[in-house]
Amino acid sequence: MFRLFSTHLQLIALVCFSISLTTLPRLTAQDAVADPPAENTENAAGDDQPAKDLDLESPAVDPGQEDLDEAAILRFDAKSTRELQAVERLLQSAIKKGLSGENAAFSKKMLGSVLLQKSQQLIAAMGQARGNQPLELRDEALRTLEQALANDPALVEAYLLVARLNLLPGGDKTAISEATTKAIEILKDTPVERSAALMLRALTWGPGEEKKRMDDLNAAIKDDPKNLEALRARAALRLQDDDISGAIEDMEQVLAEDPTNQQVAQAVVEKLAELERVDDALKLLSKALEAKPSEGLYRLRAILYRMQLKEDEALADLNKALAMQPKDPISLLQRAEISVARNELQAAKDDLRAAERIAPAVAAAEQAIIVRYMIAFQEGRMADAINEIKTLIDRDPSSDRYKLQLANLYIQDERPRQAIEVLSTMLDRDPTNVSVLRSRADAYLAVGEHDKAIADYERALKVAGDNADEFDLSGILNNLAWVLATSPKDGVRDGKRAVELGERAVELTESKEPHILSTLAAAYAETGDFEKARQWSTKAVELGKEQDHNQTDQLEEELESYKANKPWREKQETEENAVPILSPDDLIDT
Repeated sequence: MFRLFSTHLQLIALVCFSISLTTLPRLTAQDAVADPPAENTENAAGDDQPAKDLDLESPAVDPGQEDLDEAAILRFDAKSTRELQAVERLLQSAIKKGLSGENAAFSKKMLGSVLLQKSQQLIAAMGQARGNQPLELRDEALRTLEQALANDPALVEAYLLVARLNLLPGGDKTAISEATTKAIEILKDTPVERSAALMLRALTWGPGEEKKRMDDLNAAIKDDPKNLEALRARAALRLQDDDISGAIEDMEQVLAEDPTNQQVAQAVVEKLAELERVDDALKLLSKALEAKPSEGLYRLRAILYRMQLKEDEALADLNKALAMQPKDPISLLQRAEISVARNELQAAKDDLRAAERIAPAVAAAEQAIIVRYMIAFQEGRMADAINEIKTLIDRDPSSDRYKLQLANLYIQDERPRQAIEVLSTMLDRDPTNVSVLRSRADAYLAVGEHDKAIADYERALKVAGDNADEFDLSGILNNLAWVLATSPKDGVRDGKRAVELGERAVELTESKEPHILSTLAAAYAETGDFEKARQWSTKAVELGKEQDHNQTDQLEEELESYKANKPWREKQETEENAVPILSPDDLIDT
């Protein structure tokens, strides 16, 4: 039956053909060498018994045998799409013509294998496709895999490919669950491979099915304790369930296997930081760094140290990161920020310029803009600082943080009315923002609109309640008490209320702030109790001198007024700064 083209192909063909030989009757050696018996002839020993007939009739050949044999030979070297299609056609033809027994089973196994390989080629082509072609190729690959599994239901690789293709956008999660479940059943004796299948199935469970996801992840990790993908997924699920200790345990295992996996470390560190578990995050990073030092992990730990205001430790880690990778622009920018905070402006400028030389695109990064803003602010270049913050706002118009910074810059640059405009826009969207209410009240004070300032302070206090930890409650109390005690407008002042607010502010600051002691003194003076006014004012002056306070001169003037039994009056009326703000193109080089 075989068409043999070489000794090599003869051997391959014989291997494949051995399946069909299993249907032949087994012959003994004696039978194989005996002469064929003649009809009605006696045996050689002269025995009277007639010789037994041997049935040497050739076995029946399946109608599709020739196509199957040819397919088996071609399959050995088939790699291209055309060659695989040729094998597929021959197998389909053999099955259609008719195969029996092991030939039928063998043909289906081979066809399943060919279709699996064909689907793999389609999947590989998806990476080079454009437009709608990837989706069309995905659908064709899925149809091909369906045919492969119809021919060989035990083809585990096909089930896993079905699952992975359906993980793509628009995929069928039910199909993923069904395919992975089949694969899990087939892989019962191969735990590492089954672990990967369990991980795939875990991805299919949606909201409300967290227990099923956790069960699959636990099973996957039991089968393969080094399945990093399953460990990462379980850590994320544990974080979601507030099982912080469990999540840290999983992440420690991941980092033990892959100490340089900064993405994993960063994900869990960010979550821990969000949950205010910075100490836990630091321990996790320190263990990772013990296993294998990495500039990225040093940089990440430096950020955590900065969150804890541990600038020395942060600087030490950034120096280590830069020792390992001197051309790391992110570490340079981090170190520049620390230098600005320490008023080491030249060092900050050097790091900023180095980062921008290494990666020019860094100049447009948010962190670089913030460093430039901080340098400009420290150097008193308010117009430049304002322009840098405006750049950040243009990128993210919804950022209240940057808008609030812009308003405060306007106030410091003696542009309070521009600040009021920015703050009013923010309050239109969120009327209960305490920080914005306080800032607009300060701006109203600066332009002498005391009634409006008092209204904003009162609203801020109402929203803040007793939450001194989240809000600068002492600052709001102090400023409101000050205007109620010192406003030149008779209808605005309220000495009794000012004393109440001032005492609370003093209590919150533990009598350690000279200007807040001064406010309480002004409040008592407004009520006519000049003895207490002089007592608190004297404490304010003494503390101011001790701290070298920048308002010590005014504190002394206030005390002299109270010694003369005169209340203090103050009306700020800032003249709007008329100097135009330069455009970003005119910024001074820092």
